[in-house]
Amino acid sequence: MHADRLLTALRERFGHAELRGPQREVIDAVLAGRDVLLTMPTGGGKSLCYQLPALLLDGLTLVVSPLIALMQDQVDALRAKGIEAAFVNSSLSAGERRERLDAAVKGRLKLLYVTPERFRSADFQSVVAQLNIVRLAVDEAHCVSQWGHDFRPDYSRLGEYRARIGNPPTIALTATATPRVAEDIVAMLALREPLIVRLGIERPELFLAATRVELAEEKLPLLAERVRQIDGPGIVYSTLIRDLEDLHVELKRRGVHSLVYHGKLSPQERRSMQARFLSSRDEVVLATNAFGMGVDKPDIRFVLHAQVPRTLEQWIQEVGRAGRDGGPSWCEVLYFEEDLAIQQNFVEWANPSREYLMHVYETLRGWGERVQTKELSDLRDELLIKNRADNRVSICLKWLEVLGVTEGSFESHDLRVVRELEPGELPDSVGSPEKRRADLEGLLAMARFAGLAEECRRVLIARHFGLADPPTPCGACDVCASGDEWRASRFSARNSGPTAARDEQGWRRGDWVRVDGRHLGQIVKVEGEGRRQRLTIESTGDLARRTVDPRRQRVERLER
Repeated sequence: MHADRLLTALRERFGHAELRGPQREVIDAVLAGRDVLLTMPTGGGKSLCYQLPALLLDGLTLVVSPLIALMQDQVDALRAKGIEAAFVNSSLSAGERRERLDAAVKGRLKLLYVTPERFRSADFQSVVAQLNIVRLAVDEAHCVSQWGHDFRPDYSRLGEYRARIGNPPTIALTATATPRVAEDIVAMLALREPLIVRLGIERPELFLAATRVELAEEKLPLLAERVRQIDGPGIVYSTLIRDLEDLHVELKRRGVHSLVYHGKLSPQERRSMQARFLSSRDEVVLATNAFGMGVDKPDIRFVLHAQVPRTLEQWIQEVGRAGRDGGPSWCEVLYFEEDLAIQQNFVEWANPSREYLMHVYETLRGWGERVQTKELSDLRDELLIKNRADNRVSICLKWLEVLGVTEGSFESHDLRVVRELEPGELPDSVGSPEKRRADLEGLLAMARFAGLAEECRRVLIARHFGLADPPTPCGACDVCASGDEWRASRFSARNSGPTAARDEQGWRRGDWVRVDGRHLGQIVKVEGEGRRQRLTIESTGDLARRTVDPRRQRVERLER
């Protein structure tokens, strides 16, 4: 295809003057009908590698994407550029789905976005053979592999679905894939002699850092101080909702406004938080890892992690949301050894045993027609699930749905068991000891990365993903450069709101302080005057009260 036509479409539809890095090689391969596996960090321009060819190819590019919100954002962005694109998913009425599929059949669309679950729906199956699919794009392709950090049962059947639609040339895209995951993607999708392009974090504008903390109460002051040091939009990730709420209070006390985003909020509240963040110039959002997929905000200046994520792949994906405008961004993870126990629980809850899945099935079958009067909470109670984060039940329900054992859902009160299940039918990945061990090894790799500071962060990342070592020193990690100097030379401090006026000659009841650089607490009583004051401080760690003499111990006031 003539290069002028390619560059004209790039400039007129996407607003770019030229392609970056390996984009040209990948796009040429897509246009030539080759299978492709592309691993490129978040913000590197993966989507362009199938969206631009879709404009130039005759026929339809079918895009498999994991999240409804993500595909809606992508379609909205494409339509704003005048590109014929649509999505079909469960958020639409049956009439809307038929209308969009009809438009695809009649050739009025260039790109059609679907979730992998769509291949199991009757309305889609009835028309898929009529679609002129010339290219299949699989986004978040690591979900295909049981060795990936976000394995999803429906993704594991995409090789089968691809065969059903005639094995069109396929491009698989992901932000992170170890060599083992990359091999699994190729095998599971049955890619034929694919072009494989795998990149690391070649983004010098991101400063990568990990800070070890010895006590839990050190976290809040450290995170709050980072937020105050860096003006501009940012994200603070935490595994635990209560930690987000505590940080929200701490920031408010220091005059810094923040948004809080987590699964306990209603869908409307979450959409509102995301919209406010996207439109803001300096908003800070405190979030669980549910936030960020599809958040295309170019000017995010920092991404902080209050706990180590479950895998290095997850961390790379989340920090990749920073600095997409090419500006400097700070990416830091706090390493507190006790947090590993939290993540180890998540690993266990992500790997229900085969016996557990059969127990879920037997419970549903035992309920008979009464199942349609039940809620998900009833099933969790029946199975003695006490922790909200324990998602074994949800994973088992998804497997039963994918295997065609159940139809409907608790939410719509039409769940039913439609066939019997024998243990021998379960895929090898269900309850696999190897998968559980691989998940624990992934957590160990993340812990080693965050807990050690002996070698360039980018070198450690490259080795984890089986890539060539980058040049060192990289100049943008806490091993190769001074983080304090890097921040000071690139960021201005955040403007904070007013705080209560105080008498600088002494301490006051209600002051938040840190004692000897370690113990965080609040002053509940002040005795004496001037330099002879003695303070009673209630520790946030154990609520114990201690008497402190500021002349003999180092007491730092945390409000500025």
